[in-house]
Formats: sequence, structure tokens, C-alpha cells
Amino acid sequence: MTGTYREERFFLMMHRVLWFLLMAGILQLVTACKPANPILQKFGGTWTLLLGDRTFLVVALTENEDKVTGTVARPSHFQVDNSGTRFSQITSDEVKEVITKAAIKDDRLHFTTANPKDQSDTSDYELAITGKDHASLKVLDAPFDPWPMVRLPAGSTATVFKDWDAHRSYRHDDIVVSNLEMLKIFEADQKPRQNPAELTPENWTVINREDAERRTQTTRLLVGNQLHTAEDFNRAAFIFQHGSTSDDYLLAHTLAMIAVAKGDEGSLWIGTATLDRYLQSVGKPQIYGTQFKGSKDSTQEPFNRNLISDALRHELGVPSLSTQMEQQKQSMEQHQSSAKRP
Repeated sequence: MTGTYREERFFLMMHRVLWFLLMAGILQLVTACKPANPILQKFGGTWTLLLGDRTFLVVALTENEDKVTGTVARPSHFQVDNSGTRFSQITSDEVKEVITKAAIKDDRLHFTTANPKDQSDTSDYELAITGKDHASLKVLDAPFDPWPMVRLPAGSTATVFKDWDAHRSYRHDDIVVSNLEMLKIFEADQKPRQNPAELTPENWTVINREDAERRTQTTRLLVGNQLHTAEDFNRAAFIFQHGSTSDDYLLAHTLAMIAVAKGDEGSLWIGTATLDRYLQSVGKPQIYGTQFKGSKDSTQEPFNRNLISDALRHELGVPSLSTQMEQQKQSMEQHQSSAKRP
């Protein structure tokens, strides 16, 4: 019994030793197969600046601890307005600049690139993380605000768009959808004005009251930064063109200018009309001749006919002086005809 008991204890001990060695081997094998902790890529990756759905800038960064290398790809030539939001005269050829030095300072990446065709042509940038896979890129010697950058998923690549139209401008919000509420406000503004000759003083009293409410609604959209497209600003310009004060007309002119700047050349006319109405509201002569007052006499006065030539009127989509005279004559005839009706 004693011998058997000792043998059992021996075999039990050996079993435990073997089990321990087996588990230690498995743990070592798992540890060996487990990948090393990846280096945190705070700035590393492919960052893009989009103009609408077109890739304008590609910043490819490789981060290894505190060392950052990479490239910046962009069109070889372009212009940016003072706000830094409108890009024009963009060429189709691409240049890829190499980052020559980089340093992380105050939680921001400062780096310098050099033009491969001219190493003395350098640019300084600052990349600041603003959110998950979002950052801002500041051109350090430029007066405008930083550009919004988006980091692509790991392993993704991007190329600079090449089919730019050199005769138009591009913005970050080119693909933003027009505001539906602004459209409804505009349609409500236009509907009662389809047949102005048939409107009575009572009708105009109601329209003027509703116009004031539409201006309040549009102001709320403007203050809330809810208007983004050329259509939005064109429609808002019409709302304030139908205002009652000089400030209404001046704001309408500003909104029309924004619509034009966003690529809507058709807004040139409302731009001229709003300026004419503003000038007349402050006791100055209109300069384009877009405003006719009084149905009986249909006068344009006061009107400075000498400042703007017919050639400039043509560029702005404004009728020539002779056409305006014909419009004035037709308006007077229509009024006289309606006055004779029983």
C-alpha cells in the first residue's frame, strides 16, 4: 500500500509539472504571435481637403514616434480669395511637394514643404487635430482661416482631382443642398406678385404684412447659418428687396453679391436692382434703371443715366437705355388701357 501510494503521488506531481509546462508553452506561443502595440498615429495617415466632392489637396503623413515625413499634393496653380473659402483659376496639372522638416509643438504639427522644381520655393503649414479624423490645416503665411481636413480610413489613398474648370470658382460647400424652408419662403413671396396690375391697395396691405414676416423668417435662417448655396442667397435677396428700409435693400444687395460669388451669374440682375433701390431709398439717383415707380407715369427718376454705359448694362444683364424707354412706354400704355375698362 505504501509503495503504491508513493507512486500515485509521484505520477500526480509529474502530471501537474507537465500541465504547468504545457500552459507556459502555450502562453509563450500566444505572446510571440501577438503583434506589438502599434504606434499611435495622431497625425499619420492620408488627409484630404475637399471642394464639394472634388479632392483639392492630399496630405500624406507617416508618423514614427516624434518623427513625421510625407508629401503634399495639390494643383500646380490656383487662386484663393481673402476669406480662404473660394478657389479659382485651378489648373489640371499636379505638383507633389515633399516635407523637408516637421516638428510637433503644443499638440500641433508644424511642417515645411519644398517645391520639387524649385527647392527654394517653400511653404509652411500647421496641422491641428479638431476631432476624430478631422483637422484644420493653416497656411502660416496666409491671412485666411485654416482649411478643414478629413483623414481617410487606414490604408486608403487619394488623388488630386484634375478636371477643374478654370473659369469658375469652387468652395468647400459646393454640394450642400439648398435650404427647403428658404425655398418655401421665396415661393410665398413670389406667388402674390404674379399679376401685380390686378393687386388692390387692400391686397398690398396684406402682402406688406406678410413680407415683414418673411424677412423675420429669413433673418432667422441667416443668423442660424442655415443658408449655404447660391440659390439660398438669391432667394433671400428677393425677400429683402421687398423690404421697407434702406438697410433691407442694402442687405438684399449683399445677399445677391454672395449668390453671384457662389457661381450664380443670374443673380447679377437682383444685385443691380437691390443697389438701385437702396440708392433711391437714401435720396440718390439709381444708376442701372431697374426701378420704375408709379403705374401712371412709370418714372425711373431720379436716375443717373450717364454713369453706367449700355455695354456695362449688357454685362450685368440689365436692359439698355433704349429698351428701358420701351418698357416704360409699354407700362404706361397698359395702365391707360386698364383705366379705360368699365
